[in-house]
Amino acid sequence: MKFLTIFLSFVTFCQPIVIKTPLIWKRSQLIELLSHDEWHEHHEEYFISKISWPRFNSVITQHATDYSDVEYFANITIGTPQQHFLITLDTASSNLVVCGISCTNCGDKQKFDNASSSTFVHDGRPWNMPFGRDHAKGVQGNDTMRFGSEGSQQLVVPRTIVDIADYIPKSFLNYKNDGVVGLAFTSISVNGVLPPLINAINQGLLDQPLFTVYLEHRGLADNVYGGLYTYGGIDTENCAEDIAYQPLSSASFYQFQVLGLALGSYSIRRQYQAISSTASGFIGGPKTITNALASAAGAKYDEDGDLYWIDCDAHPAELEITIGPNTYYVEPVNMMIRTNATNNQCLFALFEFESGGFGPSWVS
Repeated sequence: MKFLTIFLSFVTFCQPIVIKTPLIWKRSQLIELLSHDEWHEHHEEYFISKISWPRFNSVITQHATDYSDVEYFANITIGTPQQHFLITLDTASSNLVVCGISCTNCGDKQKFDNASSSTFVHDGRPWNMPFGRDHAKGVQGNDTMRFGSEGSQQLVVPRTIVDIADYIPKSFLNYKNDGVVGLAFTSISVNGVLPPLINAINQGLLDQPLFTVYLEHRGLADNVYGGLYTYGGIDTENCAEDIAYQPLSSASFYQFQVLGLALGSYSIRRQYQAISSTASGFIGGPKTITNALASAAGAKYDEDGDLYWIDCDAHPAELEITIGPNTYYVEPVNMMIRTNATNNQCLFALFEFESGGFGPSWVS
């Protein structure tokens, strides 16, 4: 899925630096479970964990790894000397979370050894983060984290709070990543800690208080280049000259107002609250509307798997999303995800998301 968004955080800054870091594209948990015929066993906790968030002077670019257009990951390091982690950069959460060496169920995920870091400072506060019907928990510490891998251009952020997990949900073992770096606001962070990127901005480490996300569509592939994060400036490689800005309706998630959606013969004009979540490869919304959009595209709903399927040779219309005075068009190739299915069926990138009137109605 090709996706480009500019996120702004309105806080003070000083020195000019722009950092670019690549993303990595890997085979997703969803595709793995489908290929092993295990999706029906896990699908409910998968989507719940995807949409459950805690409630409570430089430009740097970072490349992303794309896992079959569903999961994009990046490299960070923590501590001195540097310990390496493959993480999800998530605009719908605000904490830096990795497994600790005392984690009882973290499997073969990379684990942070705070005793081996000369820059680590004990914090000691316990934290508990809900994920669907389960949770992650541990204690917090303070150390230097770096966006990007060792040997590349890095955004170095001293004095960053690290959530060190001693327990994670069982479903997380199926994910390719070692942890999460939340890029949203302090208002939704667990224990009210300062998120890593806002910490960097407050320390004057970036040129401008913004970052740009470019997620590249690569089809059914594994462990390949998947896009770019640019910290402290506009991504001039992938951004067009005309840039539109939309005010946030809530400085918690990156939440904004959507005025309407359309696809083919179906359209609806209504005000919705939506958030941009880089941890979600699908677009989630009210079931009546996702059903109508999918039907207009020619996709069929699989009730057992809670997925929409469409013929890979289909040519549906573009999905139109109106935000402010502008209408944005999502091409069909970015809505259709190839799997290992032998019947030429592709996933259609929609899912049911019911907020129950609390929080945003749409997530993408």
